[in-house]
Amino acid sequence: MAGRPRFLCGVVEGFYGRPWSMEQRKLLFQWLKRRGLNCYMYAPKDELKHRLLWREPYTEHEAVCMQSLIEAARNQGVEFVFAISAGQDMVFSSAGDRLLLQQKLRQVAAMGCCSFALLFDDIDPCMCQADRDVFPSLAQAHASVANEVYQELGQPSVFLFCPTEYCSSLCSPSPSQSCYLQTIGQELLPGISVIWTGPKVVSQELSAALLEEVEGVLRRRPVIWDNLYANDYDCRRVFLGPYMGRAPGLMPRLHGLLLNPNCELQANFIPIHTLGTWFQSELGSCANPDHTGMEMVAALGDSQDPQERSYSPQEALELALCDWVAEINQQALEPGGRTPGHPSVGLKGRPRLQHGTAGGQEVVPDPEQHDYVPSGADQHGPEPGDVAPGEGCREVTSEPEKGSGSRTPSGSQQSPTGDGDQLATGSRECCEHSSSLPPVARSGQSAGIPMATKTLLSPGHTMSSSNGANASQNLPLPTSDAMTGSGSPTQFPSSTQPEAIRADMPQTRPGTGAGASPGPLAPLADDITASFGPLAPVTPEEAGSNPTAPVTPEETGSAPMVPLTSKEARTSPTSQMTSEDARTSPVALVTPEEARSVPMALMIPEESRSKPAAPLTPEEAGSSPTAPLTVEEVRMLVELFYLPYHHGALAQELLEHFRWLRANSLSVGVPAVSPDACGNARWRGRAQSFQLLCAQTCRLHSRFVSAASRALLYDLHPYLWDIRNMLLAASAFVLWLDGHLLCDPGPKGTWGNCFGWCQSITAPISLGRDAEPWVRRGGLFGELQALLPVGNSYDLFYHPPPLFPSSQMYLLRPLLPLDKGQLYRMCRESLDCDPKVAEILMGHPDLLGDRLLGPFLSLSPEYTFVLEDEGGPCGYAAGALHAEGFLQQRDSSWLPAIRDKYPPDLGTGGPALGQDALEEAVLFFHAEPLAVPLPVLRRFPSLVQLGTAPSVLDVGASRSLALCLLSALRANGSRGVFCQVSDADRQQLSFYSKLGFVALPVAWGSSPGTKLLGRLL
Repeated sequence: MAGRPRFLCGVVEGFYGRPWSMEQRKLLFQWLKRRGLNCYMYAPKDELKHRLLWREPYTEHEAVCMQSLIEAARNQGVEFVFAISAGQDMVFSSAGDRLLLQQKLRQVAAMGCCSFALLFDDIDPCMCQADRDVFPSLAQAHASVANEVYQELGQPSVFLFCPTEYCSSLCSPSPSQSCYLQTIGQELLPGISVIWTGPKVVSQELSAALLEEVEGVLRRRPVIWDNLYANDYDCRRVFLGPYMGRAPGLMPRLHGLLLNPNCELQANFIPIHTLGTWFQSELGSCANPDHTGMEMVAALGDSQDPQERSYSPQEALELALCDWVAEINQQALEPGGRTPGHPSVGLKGRPRLQHGTAGGQEVVPDPEQHDYVPSGADQHGPEPGDVAPGEGCREVTSEPEKGSGSRTPSGSQQSPTGDGDQLATGSRECCEHSSSLPPVARSGQSAGIPMATKTLLSPGHTMSSSNGANASQNLPLPTSDAMTGSGSPTQFPSSTQPEAIRADMPQTRPGTGAGASPGPLAPLADDITASFGPLAPVTPEEAGSNPTAPVTPEETGSAPMVPLTSKEARTSPTSQMTSEDARTSPVALVTPEEARSVPMALMIPEESRSKPAAPLTPEEAGSSPTAPLTVEEVRMLVELFYLPYHHGALAQELLEHFRWLRANSLSVGVPAVSPDACGNARWRGRAQSFQLLCAQTCRLHSRFVSAASRALLYDLHPYLWDIRNMLLAASAFVLWLDGHLLCDPGPKGTWGNCFGWCQSITAPISLGRDAEPWVRRGGLFGELQALLPVGNSYDLFYHPPPLFPSSQMYLLRPLLPLDKGQLYRMCRESLDCDPKVAEILMGHPDLLGDRLLGPFLSLSPEYTFVLEDEGGPCGYAAGALHAEGFLQQRDSSWLPAIRDKYPPDLGTGGPALGQDALEEAVLFFHAEPLAVPLPVLRRFPSLVQLGTAPSVLDVGASRSLALCLLSALRANGSRGVFCQVSDADRQQLSFYSKLGFVALPVAWGSSPGTKLLGRLL
């Protein structure tokens, strides 16, 4: 047996989901070497021959690929540890199974591997009858197998064993009193190291005191399998923050520490970088190098001050940010590194598809444009094994079991690989998108993408918008979807880990200065349902002490949200900044002068194009939208996706603003409970700050799509896309609150008491401090969504990210008076028709707009939202709070007036493209409408209508439209909504179904080809 092994510090590929490709692993080895890390453990849970088919030897081709990987690790100075997980179905007393296990490991040893791991995590703790006849306990069975394999391999210097009880929370009643661990400590040979994840599967903190108990019962120092960054239990969370929560001086208590990271390789640059910084700091602080077996201590120099060697997560993050920006921009410059973007298509050049389709359009890519493999994916021939058929679409479960590997199959996105570019992977489903990343679609159709043409159908699948009498009060601002550890239960992957904050850590938000350091971290609330608490306003004392408290009346004046200038909207999300400041800190609040003189308003399309990202300088933004990403932009990205138990500064500020605005929304209701100019001004000042933060985050999404490398875009775009969509809806909803929230108590209730109803049905259960992070679904996305009136019920229906990531900037806002003409124009231009029909429409330009939008614009403008891109309005969502009264008013007053406008014979004519839509509109105006069944109106009292222009390929924008409208209706007391959709419109039916709408089983003779769909709120 070799001497004492060196301290192992590196990465374990131990998550559930698609394994990394061979080329990605080789890139990882380079990162490890660069940061002074020395170990990689091969343990992908869904690689078939690692876990499910562990008995099968590798084929000749698979063996060649594995040998190449082992050699690549050796060339980078990285210890390659081959792990096998045989515990799911192994008969421990079977000589045949033991022989097959030894033969599999000897095959890998013949490839050049010298280090091994045997994993018995996330398995059934009950033995079969044959094993119970031989072994008195599960621990003795595990120890017997491990000892035999260890000796058969010649007692390698690195041999790791993962027990079934691998964290304190899995031990009964405690680690020191666990019979299983006591037996493992007694029976395992001394040369075998034991894996441990800490107090929990995803441990918030690791301290020397916590490890003493484990070391005592195991009779050896453990190897930590750290699940801090594992994200395979939640398809909406990724972790980019610095390595933290691990007390200094841990190395003397450990034999090693391996990080189980994000499923997405490109998301792990900062985790690996900061882990390397922590490792070097620990090496430098060790008083006795021999105690840890590390020969690298001398290289650091004995003259180094111990204080200088102490690890600071924030300082490590600053160093990592600079290196990551350089890495990102270098990848983008490499041949094929950046995804080619589709040019934007103007409004008149938009493809002609069926009008009124909500949810985006499906396009057929030109195969010649996509003949590539994203950076980091293996571009050579197939590797050992195949990817199992179901592996590309993993389903997320709600309550993961405990385990050190991932629990709930996650939807985290994996970088694409070529055919066979994996060792065989399991058939576990995951919410991943396509295995190859297509080029970026800008705002419209690419020249090489054929698109179907359809004609306008019935009103059920149309779009709607309205001219609001109160629109002047709602001038909006610009705004552009398990456990893990050493192992995990068979069916529920999960892994994430929060970190504790050191008391001596700098707590101020960083700027670009040399001495700047990031702001304080905000721990995630233990009780998620706290967001549903009473709507109490902030006290003067709280306002004075809170850095994000609203501005005073003197600071803001009493006018309702006044428009921002385009320059101010671009430079800062919260004002109180110069244009230089805007590039260094995206979250400053509004100054008194700006709050008095600068109202809130839309950014015109030209302005939104001119500066795609606030942190850029004017020269950079003006020169090219694909200019390299800046440190401040990447810092914003990190702060949106920080750590499992803590938010970054930007995410926390977004949440603080939104929580306060929700809690104090009655001060700007209709009518206000107690008219208070002071409260109104404070609310509007805080709303302005929130709007600007949302706008900056949406611009970050656009910049990221334009400037990021293909591999990074594939890995991180789904997460940033989700946040962008949620902020579009939240920003528009805040604008709508100013002047549209009904505050007088009534039988239908108000937003204040609607949350009590939402809480009882859809809100998460109260969580304690010991809860694992997978019970906090969605991270920042989930917390923002929970603050909307529709709550988490909206999250039951998953929309995958778009196949073509688009840098298109969108703005979602309430209706403005000038929108009617542009919306009507969109209706005309979205209809494919022959010259004869076009001539009729030229003589009656409002015909289609009146058919689709007229009743809502005239009778219910306050519940209409408009989606706008750089070409103008491109979508809308319209609703009527009390559908029964709305329909009666439409039939009694609006329709008689419109009949005089359009003669009944206007739509008659022979077959022609677009003629059907024309005839349907005229028939609707002149036919006697049938009443909606009364049971429908009683159960679903509100009417909705959604739609987007054919150019909107991003389903997320349509989803945000729906979310905003449903939130507005729910805030004013609606308990259910219904809509009318054509049977033939499969795309619209699919979109509504993903929003939770179901077909209502009622007889309705209005149109034999039309369905009524309903959804409870």
